[in-house]
Amino acid sequence: MAGPIAQNVSDHSATVFWLTSRNTRMTLSYGRTEAHLDQIASTAELAATGGNREHRVGLKNLEPNQTYFFQILDNHSAVRAKGQFQTEPTGYAQDGRLKIVDGPVFEYLDSTSVEIAWTTNAQSSTLVRYGANPNDLRKTVEAPWGQATHRVTITGLEPNATYYFVVESGQASDSGTMAKSNEGSFRTEYQGEAALTNIEPRR
Repeated sequence: MAGPIAQNVSDHSATVFWLTSRNTRMTLSYGRTEAHLDQIASTAELAATGGNREHRVGLKNLEPNQTYFFQILDNHSAVRAKGQFQTEPTGYAQDGRLKIVDGPVFEYLDSTSVEIAWTTNAQSSTLVRYGANPNDLRKTVEAPWGQATHRVTITGLEPNATYYFVVESGQASDSGTMAKSNEGSFRTEYQGEAALTNIEPRR
């Protein structure tokens, strides 16, 4: 329903989060090429929210400045989702660039809206690019400049529809650099279903 999205990506680690519509055991396989996803990580299931289940997998001992591909398998070994992310280069924490240090996370989801939040290491702009096609994220929602904790609500969505997004922060104080998340996705609720709240609060 939400995700998968790579969060808190560093030079040697990352977290992949997703939300399923029911309690289930899932496995994430990953690797540096799509053809060889030979590393396996099982999910740490968190508390259920509204009958749904949150999944978070921590990946460690990654190589710096590399693209990693992953797929999520259900308990019948069927592929339910795919994604990729790029690790940071060695020494990225000292290079003075703007960085996303927490998130993006999903805080609210109903049939026509979603709330997404993230945190940067400096005050900067707040922008989400999104769309129903992962290759066409031309719709945007933004908030005023000047926050390190960023929060955007996207409204006017279609019920039971999948959307793709990236978050961006730029014009950072002191550095003028920009930070951008890996691509994520979410599916809105069916019309009339209860909203999911406090899905994954920002730390």
